[in-house]
Formats: sequence, C-alpha cells, structure tokens
Amino acid sequence: MSEAFAFGPFRLLAARRELLAHGVPVTLGQRAFEILLLLVSRHGQLVTKDELMAEIWPGVVVEENNIQVHISAVRKVLAAAGDGDRYLLTVAGRGYRFVAPVTRESAGEVKAAAVADQSAPAGADIGAATNNLPQQLTSLIGREADLAEIKARLSDHRLVTLTGSGGVGKTRLSIEAGRSLLDRYPDGVWLAELAPLNDAQLVTSIIADVLGISLSATTSALDTLTSGLKTKRLLLIIDNCEHVIAEAARIAEALMRSCPDLSILASSRERMAIAGESVIRVPSLAAPQPGEAATAERARDYAAVRLFVERANALGCGFALSDANAATVASICRRLDGIPLAIELAVPRLKVLPVDKLARGLDERFRLLTGGSRTALPRQQTLHALIDWSYGLLSDVEKTLLARLSVFLGETTLASISAVVAGEEMSPEQIGDLLLSLVEKSLVHADLGGGECRYGLLESTRYFSAEKLVDAPILRRRHAEHFAARFAQATQAWETTATREWIASYAPDIDNLRGALDWAFGADGDVAVGIDLVAHSHLLWAELGLMLEHRHWVVAALEKAGNGTPPKKAAQLLSWQAGDVRELDDPADYEEAMRAADLYRKLGDSFHEGRVLLRAGTARLSPDCAEESERLLREAHALVRPFGTTKTLARCLSALASARLFAGDLPDAHSLHRQALDVYRDLGEGSDDHANS
Repeated sequence: MSEAFAFGPFRLLAARRELLAHGVPVTLGQRAFEILLLLVSRHGQLVTKDELMAEIWPGVVVEENNIQVHISAVRKVLAAAGDGDRYLLTVAGRGYRFVAPVTRESAGEVKAAAVADQSAPAGADIGAATNNLPQQLTSLIGREADLAEIKARLSDHRLVTLTGSGGVGKTRLSIEAGRSLLDRYPDGVWLAELAPLNDAQLVTSIIADVLGISLSATTSALDTLTSGLKTKRLLLIIDNCEHVIAEAARIAEALMRSCPDLSILASSRERMAIAGESVIRVPSLAAPQPGEAATAERARDYAAVRLFVERANALGCGFALSDANAATVASICRRLDGIPLAIELAVPRLKVLPVDKLARGLDERFRLLTGGSRTALPRQQTLHALIDWSYGLLSDVEKTLLARLSVFLGETTLASISAVVAGEEMSPEQIGDLLLSLVEKSLVHADLGGGECRYGLLESTRYFSAEKLVDAPILRRRHAEHFAARFAQATQAWETTATREWIASYAPDIDNLRGALDWAFGADGDVAVGIDLVAHSHLLWAELGLMLEHRHWVVAALEKAGNGTPPKKAAQLLSWQAGDVRELDDPADYEEAMRAADLYRKLGDSFHEGRVLLRAGTARLSPDCAEESERLLREAHALVRPFGTTKTLARCLSALASARLFAGDLPDAHSLHRQALDVYRDLGEGSDDHANS
C-alpha cells in the first residue's frame, strides 16, 4: 500500500508505517498503527473485531482484549496531537468506525474525495440481531434432529450444555444452532471460544471482549460483566469449556442469577453441574451395522456415510460410492464410531489408498487395540487407533523423533528441532532426512511459506506422540533452555535487524515460547529458566502486540524472583522493553523503568540504562509532563548515541521530536524527525520515500 491518508492535522503514511501530526511523527506502536491504518483506509465503514483480528494478527492466536488496548492508544494519540475533532466511533458489541473526513493521497498527488458516512449511525444497530459466528466452509450433515432439540431446550431453559466426546462436532453444532436462532435474540448471538486458553482467570475477559464490554481496573471483572448484560437479551455460546470448567461454571452461574434475559449455550466434554443447567449429549453420526448397507442407496440413509462421501468427493480423487464399495464404506464409518473428526481424518487417505485397503488397515489396528470390541470406543481411542496405524509403520528412530517432536508447539525450524531432540539415537545430521520421511508419511507437515522451512504436528498427532515420549522431563527442559537462548539472541539482533525480517524469523516461535513458559512455571519446571524466558522475550510480545499475555508472564516472573535474583535479570524483568505491557497511564510503567535504569547504572550497562530511560520518558510523553519527559529522553539519547545505529537511537530521536512538538517547537521537531529517519533508513526500515517527509 503506497497511499497516504490525510485527516485533520494528521497524515498517515502507509508505506512508511508512520503517523504525522503537523508534519511531525507521533509515537505509536506497530499494532496500534496497523489498526488505525485499517480503520482509516475503510473510513465510514464498520470494521468488526473479527476483521481486525484477522488483519492485524493473521495466523496468530491472541486474546481479543488486545484490540481494546490498542484502540485506547490510538484515541490517546489522536486526542493529544489533534484538533479536538472526533475520529473514532465505537459500534457497541460489533467494532469500530472511522468517522472523520479523509483525503487519500497517491503517487505524489492529492486526490480529495468527499467522504460521507453512508452507514446507519451506531445506535441503529441496537435491537438488530448481531453475531460473530464464523462462516462454515462445509455443509453440516445429519444434525437436523440435534438442532431442533437445542432450539426447543433453549425455549424452556436459559442454560443448555452440549456434552460429548472430542471430535463429535459440539462446536459446529453450537455455531449452527446459534445461527438458526438469530431472530430470537435482539441483542445478538455471540461466540466465546475458550479452546486457546491456558489460564482460567482469562475466561471473564474473553467473554467480555466478545460482548464489547470494557472491564474496569477498579471493579471486579465478573461484576462489570454482569452489570453490562443485565438488560441484554442475547445468546452467549461458550465453546470448549472442559479445560476451564470450574471457572466457566462460576461465570455462567453468576450470569444466570444476574441477567434475566440472557441465555447460554455451552459445549464441554463434561457438564457444568450448576442449578438450572439442561444437558444434551451430542451423539456420533448414525452409521450402518453389519449387513445394513449392502447397496449405495441404503448406505446413503446414514449420516456418517453421507459425510464420508461428501468429504471424499471434495478431494477430487475420483471416489464414488457404489454398490461394490458401499459395504466397505459402511464398515469404515462404523469402525470409526460415526465420529465426524475421525471420518474427516480418515478420508484424505483415499488419495493414496483404495477404500478396501483403508478399511483393512483400520480393522487390523482396531483389533490390536480393543480385542475386537468396536462398538463403544470413545473418540480419543478412535483417533489413537487411526494415528497408531501409521505409527506402527515407522522405524524405531522415526518413532523416537516423532515422540520428541511433541515437545514443540506450532511450527519449528530444523535448527531448533536439532538442538532439542538430537541424542545418541539420532545425530543432528540425521534429523533433516528423518523429518523428510515423516513429512512424506503425512505425520509431520512442512510449511515453506516463510523464509525458512518450518515443521509441525497436527494437534491430535502431537497428543498421541506425547504418550510415546519416554524422556519427557529431559526434553522439556532442553526445549525451554533452547528457546531462552534463542530469544536472548533475538533481543540482540532486534536492534540492527529490519523489523519485518526480525518478525519473520521469530514470530512463528510464539507458541513454543508459551509452551516453554507453561513448563518453566509449572509444578515440574524450573523457575530460573522461566525468568530467563521472560527476560529475553519482551520484544517478541511487544512486536506482536500481545501485551496482556506479556503482562501475565512478567507478573508471574516478578512474583517468583526473590532476593537472590541477579541484578541483571531483575533489571531485564523490570525493563518491559517496549513498555506497552502496562495499562495506559499506569504509574508503575514509569516507576519500574526508573528502577531498571538504576540497576543498569550500577551494572555499568549504559546502553540498557538509556533504553529504559527512553521508556520512562515515553511514559511521561504528554502535553502535561513535556518538560520532565524531554529531560529523560535527552538523558537516554546521550547514553545510547555512542553505540551507533540502533532502533533504540531512532526511537529516542522520534520521541524527542514528539516532545518538541508538544512544546510547540516545530523547527526542532522536524530536525529531530529527520535524524530519526536517517537512522531508520540506515537500518533498512521503511521505504525510499522516508526522505520525502
């Protein structure tokens, strides 16, 4: 995107990722900038929270609360450096709209266009059925009776919980039921997905953000949530509660007691066990018993077969249900217990196996695992059998590698895999060939999309492999220690590496960071390793805009760090590096930066002392504290300047430019801004038109 956008005293330069006020850059975080750019480029239009999540954090699992934090940062900047006009409008429960007139500039020419808000005002959405339900890419098969029962239960009960084994389709059924009930709930149908959560304490914030309710720092989160929903008539879908069931039940009970017009549809592998709950057990899809599907016509009477056939046809591999193969297909569906996920895992094998060989492979493995009893297999055992069939075909060294890969989360580089899993059984030189073999066998997937190939396991395969891991304690420690070292390297590289290149190298490791932190601060972990991970990962959280998770882990590390923590580690924990972890205007942000500066001063580390003084000065960067802020920023500049061309130097110059802007000294602000651009240009940041500012 090469355009620039002008509104009020601001110019938003897309290619340079820069916001100017009166011609001077204004300090704004990367994610906050991306959000502002998206809103401005679609001025006058409603941009939903889902759209923001998809655009700003593509392919990354994050908490939606991050949007509110960045929106607040945008509003603060526009108010501080603007002219008093209104720029952003919140459409309650849905998203945001940029409402100020915008002029689009392109190729050096300004083309002004009258911009009118062609949409209805925000209040017009009140009372209309709204939702955040995802669009489904495949059809729902065989669930007509289940949908009817859910709708009927919700007519008589305000809390309905769908239970059943994993993979049976509870999530899909909840979404389809919610979509069919949009007309019943004037304030909408809203889906809160809990599957990504590892911390039960975040359940309330996830639900609040889905519903557009801002939680207060001075009031109990649950009290704020119930207060915001007291008069709402809506359906809240809480999906995947099983791993946070106690907290989900506590919240659901409080909502039921305080919000008389609210209904909840929950899904979990177990019921909540609270008053007023109505439980529906979601069954597997109907599958033929032996002898019941001798022809294709009769086989199609069963939903499990219809699902198998539709997914097989979608593969484009030439499969067609016929009288000749109907009994075989029926047998596969029956032995997979009609579980949709198991069927969808099995069908892709038709690309390399004829249907009869697929059936024989499953049949042999099921007999081995169950002794011939196939009628009461739970979902986990069924998936276990499906994966175990492929596992049994591996060599011993391939089995060892697959098991060790289970310590990684998400996708991982060959270098990281070699550093963690190599041992007596396999040398680092062997691992590349072994990985390729596992990729060919469809047990490991390879992503060639980035600059470096990354390898990963499907979740079901990872859980299976973890059961086979015999040296888990050693491997989990190696994993955590490796990523602590990797992020220490990343912190050093960040100062002189172009941001886009740096993010491409390290952002895909975010799930491994999460897993390493979970282990380090867990019962069998090592707090010292956890403190190292937190101390060296500030920049990754900040560049991805994940301040809520960042704050959670910094607080955890500070609570664990005792008097024996080395001063350097204590300073690193307090640095917060990008400084956007605290709430806006939280005085602790400034105070901790000053404490860190004092520690670095005593350690003789002037660069990092300057870096945290930059943080302290930025925390004070406002028209009300301009003099103190500029004093801190000039001190920081004097400390970091001797170290040459770094991002910290560029940021310091840019922050000083903002300080001079607030002081009304535009010539000095422009001069400092040009110096910052020169440093960024030397670092390979931005584009050639930096020189034109």
